[in-house]
Amino acid sequence: MMPTTAKPTLPNERIQSLDLLRGFALLGILLINIQLFGLPNASFANPSVMGDLSTPDYFSYYIVNVFGELKFMTIFSILFGAGMLLFINRLNDKGLDGAKFHVRRMIWLLLFGMLHAYLIWFGDILVAYAIVGLVAVLLRKMKDSWKIVLCALLYLIPMGFFYLVGSFFENMPPEMAKETMADFSPGPELLTAEIDLCQIGSWFDIFVKRAQLNMNYQVGSFFMLSLWRTTGIMLLGMVLLNNGVLVAAKSKLFYFLMALTGIGIGTFFANEGFHRIVETKWEIIYFFKYGYQFNYFGSLFTSLGYIGLILLVYQMKILRFFTKALEAVGRMAFTNYLCQSIICSIIFYSYGFGMFARYSRTELLVWVLLIWIFQLISSSIWLKYYKMGPFEWLWRYLTYKEKPQLSLNVKYQ
Repeated sequence: MMPTTAKPTLPNERIQSLDLLRGFALLGILLINIQLFGLPNASFANPSVMGDLSTPDYFSYYIVNVFGELKFMTIFSILFGAGMLLFINRLNDKGLDGAKFHVRRMIWLLLFGMLHAYLIWFGDILVAYAIVGLVAVLLRKMKDSWKIVLCALLYLIPMGFFYLVGSFFENMPPEMAKETMADFSPGPELLTAEIDLCQIGSWFDIFVKRAQLNMNYQVGSFFMLSLWRTTGIMLLGMVLLNNGVLVAAKSKLFYFLMALTGIGIGTFFANEGFHRIVETKWEIIYFFKYGYQFNYFGSLFTSLGYIGLILLVYQMKILRFFTKALEAVGRMAFTNYLCQSIICSIIFYSYGFGMFARYSRTELLVWVLLIWIFQLISSSIWLKYYKMGPFEWLWRYLTYKEKPQLSLNVKYQ
């Protein structure tokens, strides 16, 4: 029997619950990313560098930090691991070498990520996902029990790195400490230089700064955090897929308890860590050694709780208008992720409207809401006429080496 030709998943073959979760995670990521687009880099970990927070801004920072930071990225990583396994298994079932197509798919994702990181925004996640995707795929055949054990071990490794970094800062020579701390608590001159660069600097000047930041993110942050955490979470995604959790195959009670327990435990840790960091006035040594650890540890529980909540809503068939729109965003997650970066670049950088550092944290959340509304509506309208987003089309074309049909008016043979 001749193997069938590899083709993208047809719209009627997609798993709705996965698209729904993907859309939820994609929109949630913007809560975090817009702060890095719209405010000086140091203000992400230390909001006091921009001055005292107003009451609305303090509340906005609290909401984003406790309920958003790391949570939506974790869901996305879980779904990426599940999607990887689903992709390979579907091709294997057709008599094809799914792993071979996956490797090609990750290589192209790596290229997309590098272009995104250097030409658009330094906070790219695609490069890390592509590299980790090539690692995690090697572990896909492990028993689920061993995947869980490995996930737990890998997840804890960055906590050790955080502590070591804090200890290093604590014991470094005074002059070196002063220079290092400038990255976390920059003075007025450095802040003004960063703001001027983003508001009125040339595209090339911003590109140079972006390239410098990418070296930190794609090397330092990758080996300290992403390699371990993301690999472990992708393995967890495979386990959740294998056991029917992500495809809404469990009972309503299961998802209710998953939501209640996960969000409860995760919020407890994140809230505790937030207030400890505030009490120390965002002191960087404490931040790394202890403060950030609470949110890091709790974020996995919150993420699982969010998954339980969304799938409970899905099973109960409530808010159908909203969940269908979220599914559309999820089906076009690659396109929508890149479009978020393009939109934010236009809003905040000099080659657009140059609104960097002109909005408060609360005002940035208004922009988040506007972009959410745009993507919910535009994704729903696009998928009335086309089978996939434009960047999904390009990625699949490069992966399968066969041009997929885009228009809904043309059927597969």
